[in-house]
Amino acid sequence: MSTLPLVSLSRALSSDSERRAEARAIDAANRTVGFLVLTDHGVAADLVDDLYRVTAEFFALPAEIKNRYVTANRAASRGYVPPKVRSLAATRERMDGGDLVELFAAGLPHVPDDPYFSPEHAGINFRPNVWPAEIPRFRAVWETYYDAMQALAAQLMSLFATALDLPADFFDDKIDRHISNLFANHYPPILEQPAPGQIRVGEHTDYGSLTLLHQRDEVGGLEVHVGGRWVPVEPMAGAYVVNIGDLMARWTNDRWISTLHRVQNPPPERLSMGRLSFPFFCQPNYDTVIEALPSCVGPAQPPRYPPISSGENMIRKTERSFSGGNTR
Repeated sequence: MSTLPLVSLSRALSSDSERRAEARAIDAANRTVGFLVLTDHGVAADLVDDLYRVTAEFFALPAEIKNRYVTANRAASRGYVPPKVRSLAATRERMDGGDLVELFAAGLPHVPDDPYFSPEHAGINFRPNVWPAEIPRFRAVWETYYDAMQALAAQLMSLFATALDLPADFFDDKIDRHISNLFANHYPPILEQPAPGQIRVGEHTDYGSLTLLHQRDEVGGLEVHVGGRWVPVEPMAGAYVVNIGDLMARWTNDRWISTLHRVQNPPPERLSMGRLSFPFFCQPNYDTVIEALPSCVGPAQPPRYPPISSGENMIRKTERSFSGGNTR
């Protein structure tokens, strides 16, 4: 999709006038499609190369080794998830079979020694990460990349605040102890006929405030539902695809839209090709209450949703996503 709006982070940081211009572009994008392309973001290309390299090594391991890193509580988003176990379409009460994707996930790398982060208060949100011992550099690369993503997400949330006519630091104390997760989505070659309606990732909306997606393959498959039709989103070298999730839509009282998207199966000539992508899901602090922002309500725009906490929303959606897959 060549028509996704472009936002340059370096331009937004260059001056107040440029910041306002990029904020207007963000507002327009999130009002109309809920997706944009972020360029000039400052994430080192070498780090991204390392991320793809070590993660591809993990997914190339035999299934019996990868399965050692399956964790008991899938809602915690830690470790390995085999193919067909999760179904994101189930979050929309649709049962199209398990998604044709295997996953690896990690959360905050360095959890402070503070009661706020303890299981007694935080539940599963700060469970320890698990790291594959077979790939020595895996942990270091993932932790470095996670740190880069949380910094980038914070810069975007500040720009979001400007776009919403709020102080630039409005979201700072709402994401300073966030429960964000980094995922690797590996789509193995499709070697057998999928079940009817079964695709690589079923149609869904994301859960949180924003998603930062890195994709750079030749296979494609990401599609967004715009204007009543599914439109492909092509990778753009060196850029991130950014979309907002359900919590940001609620926060903005539907001024911004959380758009349906999916990963479609490739055409017949590409069925034997795998695909790898990396979404970072920015989730506010678990106790952040999501309710209509002051700039998004008024006499003609009353709040559309009851308040909900960030943590409660994420756990509900994550648990539901595992209800539609293969639970074996």
